[in-house]
Amino acid sequence: MNFSTDTVIRWMLLLVAAVPAIRVILKRPVRDEVEARPWLALVMLAGLGAAIALIRWSESLSERARWILPVGAAVCTVMFFLRARPTFGARHKLPPGSLSLAASLDAIAQEDFYANAARKFGPIFKMAQFHRPVVCLVDLPIGLAVLSTQEQRLAPPSLPFGRLSPGNYIEFMHDEQHARYRGILRTALSGRVVSECRDGVAVVMREQLDAMRAQDTGMGVDPQNSLARIAVVSMLRVMFGIPIDDARLDEMQQLFNALGSPRAFAERRPEERVATFSRLTRCFHEVGDAIRIQLRDGEQPARSVLSEILRADPAHLDDEILLGNLVLMVHVTRSNVHGLLGWILKEYFDHPDTALILRAAASPGTVGRSRVEALATNFVNETLRMHQSEYFYREVIEALSIGGFRIPKGWLLRICVRECHDNAAVFPNPKTFRPERFDGRQYEKSEYCPFSDGTHSCFGAGLAVMIARTLVVVLALDFDGHTVSDGPVERAGNRHWSHWRPSRSFRVALARHDRAPATDS
Repeated sequence: MNFSTDTVIRWMLLLVAAVPAIRVILKRPVRDEVEARPWLALVMLAGLGAAIALIRWSESLSERARWILPVGAAVCTVMFFLRARPTFGARHKLPPGSLSLAASLDAIAQEDFYANAARKFGPIFKMAQFHRPVVCLVDLPIGLAVLSTQEQRLAPPSLPFGRLSPGNYIEFMHDEQHARYRGILRTALSGRVVSECRDGVAVVMREQLDAMRAQDTGMGVDPQNSLARIAVVSMLRVMFGIPIDDARLDEMQQLFNALGSPRAFAERRPEERVATFSRLTRCFHEVGDAIRIQLRDGEQPARSVLSEILRADPAHLDDEILLGNLVLMVHVTRSNVHGLLGWILKEYFDHPDTALILRAAASPGTVGRSRVEALATNFVNETLRMHQSEYFYREVIEALSIGGFRIPKGWLLRICVRECHDNAAVFPNPKTFRPERFDGRQYEKSEYCPFSDGTHSCFGAGLAVMIARTLVVVLALDFDGHTVSDGPVERAGNRHWSHWRPSRSFRVALARHDRAPATDS
């Protein structure tokens, strides 16, 4: 076949225009997405076939019309190239950074993406996520100052799962409604409630760790199922007073599992989970009815968030917004606690001296439990500094300025907490796991802020720390163990909001510590 010069030029334009698409397709997150959803490969092949058919059809048009497709593709490529340049929008005072899809995919695949971008562009830079532009802050003092001074111009981005509860999830509420329910829930989730649930949490941890020990056939055990059980049982005990040996626990865990990941609701309609959510709310309404009867009869129910709420006002049980939020709090928090416990377990076995330090503190003649818990809290704080507390987002609902840059309405703001916690001026040798850096030191929020700040900050911080701290103590005093196999860290999902987690190859071996009792008493 003879090709004219015009034909060669047209095909060259099409090939050049295809290069960005090929780069995107070859990115690891795209490959992971196709692996998880094989039907996407068929969609991509169908798109490729349609593109080839369109090109072949265009060749049958008039000489002038044949140029429409290649020129249009080339123009689009140039536009995408200009938008991807770090200097795009500089004349309008937009921050530096690339809005390209390729950079967005790199942020999913590369654990150090945000740290590298901050070194390249400075602590304020832009990128694209969730199909929207995002401004990232890798400077904790600036981030917290923005949250406090620009509060009226920011709002937590609302995820669809909040629609399951009438009135939305508390994190996505605003103004008076948010203040009312936050006040009720924060008062009920007191330190006294959390501390009184600690012993029950320790018992379920010993049970699950013993179950892991029994399952080991010499190849180590994947701890994820046991950690998920610890997280959900602990949350149900604290929030609703459900005993850790309650026969309904299996059904409750299955219902929460059926709700799926809270963040995955961004990809599916929450209406598909209404029936499951209704079963959970009915179940916990029955639990609340039993608590109300106990309170009415002068009995003292097991202390929990729900019992404290009903002690203040029994009519709160009939508030669908409040009860729905209690259910969603368990759903969201159990997922986050599960992730934190995974990192606790990995760091614990990566640093075997932890057990020796805690056991020495618990030995006869030492200061005892308070010192053990203080050391375990340091361990949890360092784990939070390096893992799990990765970010928090806000939606820009009114244009604002940060550090001389303009952030348009409709953009997202991501405060990169984990990268902020890598500040060597605050935490010397930040890549080194050193719990002792928290011993006797109270960091300012502008230095260390794993649970966000402001009116929409996490008020369950004490609960999460208690559960994680208890795991450290139980491991140190009651068990011996080591890592059997491991691998590189990975995303818990193929999205920007997915947390990093230990490898799926992570396996551990456990044995009862010689000085620990054979059974719980």
